[in-house]
Amino acid sequence: MADFVQNTGHEEHETNGGLGFKRVLAYGNDSGTAQPIAVDSNGNVQFELASVADNPKTFEDTSFVVGDSPASLDCNTALGRNATKGYIINDGPGDFTVALSTDGAVFGDEATVKVDETLTFEDISVDTIRITHVADSAYRVSVI
Repeated sequence: MADFVQNTGHEEHETNGGLGFKRVLAYGNDSGTAQPIAVDSNGNVQFELASVADNPKTFEDTSFVVGDSPASLDCNTALGRNATKGYIINDGPGDFTVALSTDGAVFGDEATVKVDETLTFEDISVDTIRITHVADSAYRVSVI
């Protein structure tokens, strides 16, 4: 007999008497219906995430100088919602720092992006990206 365990209101787990597998039903989709997710005996989840059906939005500054700093890139306004995936590329001759915010007001720690480096993010909610001048540079940003 299957055992179901409610987990934070988002998942139900079914175990099969210790036979090495369990089935997880996730309720995080828009329809509110359960979607089965296979979990093997090693605890590896096997499922395919649906991609976001949206067009990416881009931001670019080919001459990022101290007078442009800090640049606040409002992902929420550009997409109509917070970004969940994106990248920031340093195309210029100098470094800059990047900080992410989930609400547009409070930012996390700054990360330095050096020449020819790319900073990527995914599976987090980003309202605003703040790029701060360290040295004259250039950047390209894409979010979805």
